[in-house]
Amino acid sequence: MRVLLTGASGFVGRALAPRLLADGHEVRCLVRRPDEFDVPWRDEVTVVQGAVEDDQAVFRAGDGCDVALYLVHAMSDRRRDLVARERRAAGAFRDAVENAGIAHVVYLGGLVDEDRLRLASDHLYARQQAGEELRAGRVPVTELRASIVLGRGSASLALLEAAARSPLQLDAPWSRARTQPVAIDDLLEVVLAVLDGSGRTRAVLEVGGPDVLSYGELVARTRAALGLAPRRSLPLPYLPPEALASASAIVAGVDTALTLALLQSARQDTVVTDGHARTRFAPILTTGVDQALRQAFQEPVRG
Repeated sequence: MRVLLTGASGFVGRALAPRLLADGHEVRCLVRRPDEFDVPWRDEVTVVQGAVEDDQAVFRAGDGCDVALYLVHAMSDRRRDLVARERRAAGAFRDAVENAGIAHVVYLGGLVDEDRLRLASDHLYARQQAGEELRAGRVPVTELRASIVLGRGSASLALLEAAARSPLQLDAPWSRARTQPVAIDDLLEVVLAVLDGSGRTRAVLEVGGPDVLSYGELVARTRAALGLAPRRSLPLPYLPPEALASASAIVAGVDTALTLALLQSARQDTVVTDGHARTRFAPILTTGVDQALRQAFQEPVRG
């Protein structure tokens, strides 16, 4: 199968590309800056310069491809007009892949509660709106919605590690929101199963691992996975994520805008409410949080 991969330089894209190649797929990567695209498997893929909002570049890259993977989002970019920019990019990509004759699009979005969409962070709302734009076309779209993805090289894991290594645990109200992380290997297996399956249908699938826990509990689990002793927490009646973004970004080595987007998303629960994916991919979504964290800290950064 010929696969158009966008977001190939990102965390999930860098982990997914070698798996696609190992399964015998022909991979084309749409990359903004090919001169900075330094990955071990570069000679095994076709690299096309361009961005997802550039319809001509998408058409060139996608011409002759069977399926397209949309793994891009601008959460580390400037926040102004984020939703509008995400919708424009998704709309341009949707039209270009349709013109290129691509038969199926797989989009990795964020886990968001549709019934409480007005409370979602700008980051999660933008990702939900990108999915709406992609599904508005004639090409069937499978949208996989995930919360935190646990794996080495993930910005979320870097922030968790920074919080776990801090000498003080801040117990703010938003740290009690629940999340349902998924291990990177489980997520990759789901993507491959969707690609290899016969159902090129319009579907939104909520993907999560077996454990549901608060962000505070997740930090404690991360601390345990690092072999660090438990510590006392400091209850705080109010601590906005914005107040932590800059300091957390510096400690974790993560872009400040990306850090703020992730911390703002932690204000609301990001858990699976539709169990269809868990039923469909039951043999895959089995890695618990503790195992995923141990594996992540033992392995090198992928790609």
